[in-house]
Amino acid sequence: MKIKLNGSEVTVPDGATIAEVIQGRLLAEGASVAVARSMEQVRKETPEFEVTTPHGSFVLELNASPLASKWKTLIQMLVGKTIRWKTSKVTAVGSFPTDVEVNRMPAHLRRFDCFLALGGFDANSTYLMIAQIDHEGVYGVANPVVARVTRGRHVLELLQEGDVVTKVEPVVMELTSRDAYATTDLAQRLEAGMSVETYVRLKLDPRSPVACEHLLVAAEKGYLPVSEKSQTFTAASNRMDVSLIKEHSEVRQKDMVTVRNQGPGMGRIYFYNVRRQVSPSHSTVGMVQTGRELVRLAPSGGRITIITDPARVMVVGLTQAQAAERLQARGLVQVRSGDAADDSIVVEQEPELTVHILEEKTVETFGVRPEKIVNWELFRDKAPNTIRYLEKISGLDHKPIGAIKVHFTFEDFPMISFEGEPSLGASIYPENFYEGKYYRGDLGITNMSRPNRGLVGLRLQDSDEFGPTGEEPTSTTLIGRMRSDIDLMMHGIREEDIIYFREVPPEPVPAKKKVKRAPAAEVAPQAVKAKPAAKPKARRKTE
Repeated sequence: MKIKLNGSEVTVPDGATIAEVIQGRLLAEGASVAVARSMEQVRKETPEFEVTTPHGSFVLELNASPLASKWKTLIQMLVGKTIRWKTSKVTAVGSFPTDVEVNRMPAHLRRFDCFLALGGFDANSTYLMIAQIDHEGVYGVANPVVARVTRGRHVLELLQEGDVVTKVEPVVMELTSRDAYATTDLAQRLEAGMSVETYVRLKLDPRSPVACEHLLVAAEKGYLPVSEKSQTFTAASNRMDVSLIKEHSEVRQKDMVTVRNQGPGMGRIYFYNVRRQVSPSHSTVGMVQTGRELVRLAPSGGRITIITDPARVMVVGLTQAQAAERLQARGLVQVRSGDAADDSIVVEQEPELTVHILEEKTVETFGVRPEKIVNWELFRDKAPNTIRYLEKISGLDHKPIGAIKVHFTFEDFPMISFEGEPSLGASIYPENFYEGKYYRGDLGITNMSRPNRGLVGLRLQDSDEFGPTGEEPTSTTLIGRMRSDIDLMMHGIREEDIIYFREVPPEPVPAKKKVKRAPAAEVAPQAVKAKPAAKPKARRKTE
């Protein structure tokens, strides 16, 4: 049997399931799939037809009578017929032959009723008539009403004798849940003629480079979560604590995608189902190319697989050699800086924004030795708000390796501190403070209760009194632990050095064994200095 898969016609075995058809391709885990019956089949079942004339169109809706069912198979005979006559009672279109039985019983008609009538009581001269007023008459057919004009009634007043019916089309306003639906059950069997959409393809708008990058980061896992649904739009709100700028805005057309750039809901991504006026608070980021039904049908709380054109350009975390290969495949030129060896790790790229990269065709990749990347385990379940702060100040929210500047360090000092962002630190409410012993390798951030809010710290010595930033426990959020060799980290490190770090998963816990919080593991060498940055702010008092 033949079906449509993401807009292309394919042949599949009869009764094939969704899983057999898509074979795991282009579908994010847990994402919805849109399934729709063929439009031809739906049109065959529609009760509404649009009749087009030189003065406009009107819609008639068939009733459930046996005569209407017969008329449905003949309705295309109206095409090319003229308005034969028009009186104060009726407008007649025709004629055409039918096999309707002759009956001389009178019929009661209401204004806008559509009914069949026989000229001279001869079925070979059948007319479709439209009642202009309520009346009773003998038209040669028993129970002659087959439909009723429901929309475009003003056109009836404009019709003149001799006007030609140019087109008659079934009306499909929107597929019903019986005809089209979204599902995550890939075991469902398909029928011939069905359409299956597994992803939404977006063509990005280069006039909004910041908003485009925001969308690319939000969809970096290959999907967007559906957080809000309305008749106007489908929205994703998975990345909203961001700072954006006003970029290109225009009238929000159907199938357009925008990002809110200011005010409540900043960062929310909108897929429009209908046209809406221009709003400076919405930056245009692209248009839906395929997957329109998936956008419309995906339920709130579900997921939609996203493919963007172009795809994001991000090589941070790759080796210099891997970055070169990936950039070359995109037709881009790599310029290496820092440690340029093939096996060095790219920790920064310039430009960062995909749109700017594709415009300039060149990417500078700054590399460091692999042993200079610090491994941090982060306690996301215990301190989500504070770790989100860390992601924002270090860049870990949009790239796989974060960067943080040394604020204060000194030989034999019991801790090392890294610069934060006090303005953002004002929102770090207390989380996961630990009233007990702090171990060498513990990572912490000063919360909003202290003047040095937002400061990041690493303990270099155990302490029964002070946390990683030198504050008391109630002022310190424990965010994780160092998984790299701390002794190597302290070798040659200076204030204003940049430390690069990546997040690593927790160490496995042995089965049926209770494990206490322990000092950092001495498992991998560290990251030391990289490029110097701006001079740090005034140093803080510590323990």
